[in-house]
Amino acid sequence: QTLQRFEEALASYDQAIRINPHYADAYSNRGNTLKELQRFEEALASYDQAIRINSNYVGAYYNRGVTLQELERFDEALASYNEAIAIEPDFAEAYSNYGIVLKELKRFEEALVSFDKAIAIKPDFVEAHSNLGIALQELQRFEEALVSYNEAIRINPHYAQAYSNRGNVLKELERFEEALVSYNEAIAIKPDYAEAYSNRGVTLKKLQRFEEALASFDHATAIKPDYAEAHANRGTALKELQRFDEALVSYNEAIRIKPAYTE
Repeated sequence: QTLQRFEEALASYDQAIRINPHYADAYSNRGNTLKELQRFEEALASYDQAIRINSNYVGAYYNRGVTLQELERFDEALASYNEAIAIEPDFAEAYSNYGIVLKELKRFEEALVSFDKAIAIKPDFVEAHSNLGIALQELQRFEEALVSYNEAIRINPHYAQAYSNRGNVLKELERFEEALVSYNEAIAIKPDYAEAYSNRGVTLKKLQRFEEALASFDHATAIKPDYAEAHANRGTALKELQRFDEALVSYNEAIRIKPAYTE
């Protein structure tokens, strides 16, 4: 039904363009619809046409950036977001997405600057606070990352990813009991959060609570059967419990899923 609605919308925009070939909004909206249908190359062609008609079409530049990001054409995505920001300097979402692309490119220091700009424009921008935390975490600036995740949680107390990421930072800081509380919060909000279960298991393993760790890894692999890291960590917990045959099965499963797995 959703697919049919998108196809109908597409037909409407095509009709509008036939009537008026210089209708920039129709091209842009056509691009948005194609993006939703994951027909990314066609979406790009539509955004390009909208921009040819109206070179200051900030939304078309922005959505073109989002589409290029989906295609992992990161340098082009950065250029598109830059165009959007040049037209609309207070475009917080463009700064945030610019930061996400820089994060993908592992240009973390530059990503920080982008997230800071997004937050300066829009202080309650929860995703920007969370992404700022991730970039700080990558730079091993754990205490600052913690501040960012806490701010994201203050703005949106139901933001499971921020709780999970906060747990990861607390784990790095060896504040294991606090990390467990954070993972439990993430799981309470999102019961199918495999990564939170797995990281909770790693934390329990650090505390030598191997039976509980095993239960966490079991949850993680039940939710996400191809989760190689969780299978490997499950193997480690079983080894610590001297259940060696079962540990071997878990290690073999991790290697089957991810043959290059060496951790």
